[in-house]
Amino acid sequence: MLNLTSWAAALVVGAAPRPLWRWLEPPLPLHRTAFPSGLLTLGVGFVYGVPGFFAYASSVASDDNDWMLRRLALPPQLGDSAVGLVPYGVSILTLFLYLFLTPRGLVSLYLAASGSIRAVAAFFDPSDARGDFVLTAIYSAVTSVWQGARRTRTRLARERLEGEERPDVLQTGEWAQVDADYVVLASRKKAEWTAGAIIMTSTDWYKLGEPFDIDTPAGLRTAYPLNRMEAVEVVRRGIRYDLPRLARQPRNVERKDR
Repeated sequence: MLNLTSWAAALVVGAAPRPLWRWLEPPLPLHRTAFPSGLLTLGVGFVYGVPGFFAYASSVASDDNDWMLRRLALPPQLGDSAVGLVPYGVSILTLFLYLFLTPRGLVSLYLAASGSIRAVAAFFDPSDARGDFVLTAIYSAVTSVWQGARRTRTRLARERLEGEERPDVLQTGEWAQVDADYVVLASRKKAEWTAGAIIMTSTDWYKLGEPFDIDTPAGLRTAYPLNRMEAVEVVRRGIRYDLPRLARQPRNVERKDR
């Protein structure tokens, strides 16, 4: 009974955005039910759309007949011979008018199309199973906005700790109590300065160690340890940089491990 309930729930929940599946499976067998879930959506599209089409077609036919009768009741006019072709022409286009110009037609067309695509994708490659496209787009948009807002809050909170943006400061590794020749203290994080990058100055090349945060009297700083390279090696990430003048400040800082 529990397995039957899980399968039934998975048929419906399978329309959820794919990134959410990792939180739902298990207990729901979303990948195993992806194919029938797509067929279910396809079926819902037909069940919802077909009655609406017949109702729409009947309404259009009734309106066409009323129009034709009113036209024929008028005094003879040029083109009366073609009046009878108007309902015929409209009847040919009725299905397309319903699918693309009515809310119910659009919804049913989307359900049928998206269900078909999901079913075909899951049938040929279960690992390529996916959720509903509109729900996935909404989820992606909301997630993107939320993550962007969180990054902004994190950046603003850090900038309050860092204080006003200031030029880089160069200290010795001994001053920062790390195994490095020099340490560059930056008031703002440097996007490309990650561990392993090569810092190329006008006189020497340095390999960048693992950056860390350090509290200074001027505010929070990102510390970039530099070790002078004694041998030439292949440069995959080279960054041109002019070292500032070595500062001579007393140590009154606290390192913050990330």
